[in-house]
Amino acid sequence: MMALVDCNNFYVSCERAFNPRLEGKPVGVLSNNDGCIVARSNELKALGIKMGSPMHLLPPHIRRKTVLLSSNYALYGDMSRRINEVLAEFSPHVEVYSIDESFVGFQGFEPGTLEERGQLLRQTVRQWTGIPVSVGFAPTRVLAKVANHAAKKNDAFRGVCLLEADSPVTIALLKQLPVTELWGIARRTGERLQVMGIETAWQLREADPKHICRRFSVVQERIVWELRGQPAIHLDDMSEPKQQIMVSRSFGRLTSSPHDLREALRQHACRAGEKLRKQASVTSAVMVFVRTNPFREDLLNRTGIPGGSKP
Repeated sequence: MMALVDCNNFYVSCERAFNPRLEGKPVGVLSNNDGCIVARSNELKALGIKMGSPMHLLPPHIRRKTVLLSSNYALYGDMSRRINEVLAEFSPHVEVYSIDESFVGFQGFEPGTLEERGQLLRQTVRQWTGIPVSVGFAPTRVLAKVANHAAKKNDAFRGVCLLEADSPVTIALLKQLPVTELWGIARRTGERLQVMGIETAWQLREADPKHICRRFSVVQERIVWELRGQPAIHLDDMSEPKQQIMVSRSFGRLTSSPHDLREALRQHACRAGEKLRKQASVTSAVMVFVRTNPFREDLLNRTGIPGGSKP
């Protein structure tokens, strides 16, 4: 068995860990240029605000009741590291998938104890870091993703869901889950599967793996096996080295200071170099750009269209 541990509303949760007054309030975290909402609290989601919504287009009555924060990726990265240190207390097998998700191996543990261990893991992470997490147990990574999704969306699981390969609960969840919500199924792949009459995760599980491989790729074939409870995917199968690396962040205030710009450039260049070395890559070009806030009122033309900023 393995578990997928996923932080709930991670960026917002990090901000709340250091500012408890944000609890219970609609909170959004903005993109690098403070232009769009890239993380939402449950309260903000309940107001109907979609991921990626431009800040300047939010209705005034929503703006008045919402707390919008500039992103702080240094904080989020440090909190991610701390959370994975906690996970290592429960298992030596921790695979970091993203800044807010990790796979944790629980090989050799009695299956009957896993849900209790999952609850203890959630409580420990919350106590030590202040971050709420959901835990999904399953024999494969794809099913662990499904289990985590159920743990997060269904209050009956109390944040921890365990799925056996052929249990009635697993079958029921797969029959309800659209194939486009599966890990590793991109939008266009999902559309092609739907043309073939495969609309749910259960229908994909029951498909002929070799036929899926011929029509798509070996990755989609492995997803079929994983849905059947047979491990077939490693993290390297789901992630390719990035062809472009971008490190950027907006200042908390407008500035024209050359010193501020030099310090920001130095920090961003160091961070980009770290990411480049981590995936064992080299680069042939580096581009630096600086721009002002395109939504400044003094730069908007009469039609309200952003303009006037220069790279």
